[in-house]
Amino acid sequence: MRDPMGDVVAARKAYEQAQQDARQLVERARLELGRAIREAREENVSQDAIAKELGLTREQVRRFQREYESH
Repeated sequence: MRDPMGDVVAARKAYEQAQQDARQLVERARLELGRAIREAREENVSQDAIAKELGLTREQVRRFQREYESH
C-alpha cells in the first residue's frame, strides 16, 4: 500500500536537494565569471570595457573578481 505522506516527505527532500544543487551551480558560475574577469584584467582589458560589455557597473565587475580571488 502506498504511503501518501511518505510521498510528500520524499518530494520535499527532492525539492530541497534541487535548491542546494542550484546554489552550488550558481556559485561555480559566479567564480568562473570572476576568473574570466581577472584573466581579462591581466591582459589589460579595462573594468569599464568589461562592465559595458556585460551591462554591469564597475563595482559589480570588481565584486565578481574579488569573490573569485578570495575563494
